[in-house]
Amino acid sequence: TAQVLLAVIASMYAVYHGPKGLRAIAERVHKLTSQFANGLRALGLQISYADFFDTVCVEVESSAAILEHAEKAGCNLRALGPGAVGISFDETTTPRDIELLMSIFRGTHVRDVADADLGEPPNRIPQSAIRASQFLTHPIFNTHDTETEMLRYLKKLESRDLSLTTSMIPLGSCTMKLNATAEMFPISWPEISKLHPFAPPEQTAGYMEMGEQLEIWLAEITGFDAISLQPNAGSQGEFAGLLAIREYHASRGETHRNVCLIPTSAHGTNPASAVMAGFKVVPVACLKDGDIDLADLRAKADAHARDLAALMVTYPSTHGVFEPTIREICDIVHAHGGQVYMDGANMNAQVGLCRPGDYGADVCHLNLHKTFCIPHGGGGPGVGPIGVAKHLAPYLPRESILDPETGKVIFGEGERGMRP
Repeated sequence: TAQVLLAVIASMYAVYHGPKGLRAIAERVHKLTSQFANGLRALGLQISYADFFDTVCVEVESSAAILEHAEKAGCNLRALGPGAVGISFDETTTPRDIELLMSIFRGTHVRDVADADLGEPPNRIPQSAIRASQFLTHPIFNTHDTETEMLRYLKKLESRDLSLTTSMIPLGSCTMKLNATAEMFPISWPEISKLHPFAPPEQTAGYMEMGEQLEIWLAEITGFDAISLQPNAGSQGEFAGLLAIREYHASRGETHRNVCLIPTSAHGTNPASAVMAGFKVVPVACLKDGDIDLADLRAKADAHARDLAALMVTYPSTHGVFEPTIREICDIVHAHGGQVYMDGANMNAQVGLCRPGDYGADVCHLNLHKTFCIPHGGGGPGVGPIGVAKHLAPYLPRESILDPETGKVIFGEGERGMRP
């Protein structure tokens, strides 16, 4: 839910490299950046800022001309207006990359200035920004600096974790999936993993087509009219769906509708998402067998008829049962002016059998890392798109970010690398 895998990767990166390794990486990146800046100055170009770490902003006559040269050379640069270009470096940058960039700005592969003449690049980081205190002092960050030691450490941590290989996990909702290795292969393809989020749209036509095709498939599977791929996890799908409901009520002049009914058997993210979306949570009782108590649902819907915004319901339920009253549950909420949010955590059980859009749900999120086998081991990265009925479509998250200068789409939906 919290995409913890990304945090785990960051922490293990620190464990493996340690303070000395991280400092060495940073110094190398800064040295290459400074060398590049010196090379640009040798060509008579002006660097916009005297202080920098890994990013250089260089003033040019025409950023469009530089970008055209760069594209022909096989790389994308960032235009900072018509007269400036930005270039960022990281630990994957090599001296060969610097030479390629220099040839782009020279307009030729012939060196005007030999690298040896550039001298040792000065430190361009201001003293006020340089850390003097120690960091990563715990022994764990200073003992696993070989691949063998690192693998043993990770295996040791893994052995302490509860998994289906050693025990039973009672929460079926989050374990009803099988991510086969074959389905994870595409994430390692460079055509997928190396695509920059701000790559020009003409270079991402195939990717955008995949996204559009995925939306069509998901709409057909769920019976909804519109799909948003923006949410990065099921929890974010809940939040986005509830915001769509909130904005729908607001568009009808019913901002007072702020009550969200949630069965006591619901997953904990349901009330958490409802509160974050600005709703007041009212619990609905469940029977001894776990099903929603229809009498209590009617009573709560009647009591909050004027302010009822939504009901959040999981189907099949968290205890793994197709409640036969699901249509009646949706009808009760609709009759009192509310919308039905269906938690799609257990969507596996109904794909091909029934569709949320057909039995009364107004919005539903899909855990693609559950139902459609994208990689999600260890907590992410997830994809939790939402499907909505036609009346909620105008209130879906904005799918793209526009470049303020060109008006072109420069960034699309959610975890792009997960779609293939």
